[in-house]
Amino acid sequence: MFAGEEDGMLRRMLDDPDFPHHTAAEHAVRFRATGDVAELVAVHDDPHPCGMTEIIFAVAGSQRSWLNWVPMPSEAISNIASEVARRRAEGEDLKITGLGLSAAEPASAVTAFRRIAGPVEIGVEAFPQPDIRTPVRPGRYAVWRYEGSEPVPAVPAPSDEAVRVLHEVGAEPWPSLLSGYLKAEPLGGLPLADLLGLLAHLPQAPDTPRWQHLGKSTPSYWFRLMQPWVCLGILHHAKDEPWATSTRRQVLVDLAFGIEDWVSDAALFALVTAAYREPELREEVRDLVRARLDAAMAANRLVTIEESLAHLMLATPGCRADDRAAAMAVLTRPDGDDEGEPAQPEKRRWWRRRG
Repeated sequence: MFAGEEDGMLRRMLDDPDFPHHTAAEHAVRFRATGDVAELVAVHDDPHPCGMTEIIFAVAGSQRSWLNWVPMPSEAISNIASEVARRRAEGEDLKITGLGLSAAEPASAVTAFRRIAGPVEIGVEAFPQPDIRTPVRPGRYAVWRYEGSEPVPAVPAPSDEAVRVLHEVGAEPWPSLLSGYLKAEPLGGLPLADLLGLLAHLPQAPDTPRWQHLGKSTPSYWFRLMQPWVCLGILHHAKDEPWATSTRRQVLVDLAFGIEDWVSDAALFALVTAAYREPELREEVRDLVRARLDAAMAANRLVTIEESLAHLMLATPGCRADDRAAAMAVLTRPDGDDEGEPAQPEKRRWWRRRG
């Protein structure tokens, strides 16, 4: 949207003596320089909000994880999906009969792989503790369950109409989470069962030039992007219900603390969006994001969404100094060297092909 000119755009606003929102622009400049989310919150909470302050908010968050774009999938199985797509796009008749993982990866990543590669048999060598199949906290709502080592949807498939609405609403990233929330409103008109079904059954990408192109290089990204759009739709569900006892809150919290998955941070993202819009929710949401990040950090194994959760923590209103320190510890963690902790062993993977 801003073609890499975000900082220059803000500087021109500040240099214009007639620009009426200097304070908001100053906060935006400081946010981009320091990453202090309090500065971004100050842009949102401008005492004279209007369309221009929303633009300043979007410029401030441009090219920042979760504020403007969803982190790329980091799983090994997603990397393999990209390799499969690339080689097929180059004309190779590549068919895979089996894939092995030394440790389990999120259900959404596994399902996305099969949407791309076909019905591949996947073997998992181990489920290290904490078991990825076990919810972080028990809850009423869930979209995944496991049959042994195999993740399967715990909800029915969405309707064709739900897929149509998702394609219409979610075909592009959001300029900012505020505009994303507004654009997601049609999703909120769908039945809750459809919204939950979209999260687990992972419909294919829209047949547009953008996704045709990305389908040849990073095909998993559509599935990573669509789930936060759906969670923004859940944020619109039954909006007349008081927040504390609302279905929308219960669903999003249960999904955030359910089985470790891309759905977890997608649900937290929707809660963070709610916190920007409704200041009275900020303390609760900050506590939820920190608790989920703490759970990931405490795991004595690779958590593929951990860095994503750290980025989300940094974008959460009310993020404190200790929250920022925890998030930065994740994002700057060394791989290990001779004098420190050893690097985590590379996960062994294999794949077989026909032909």
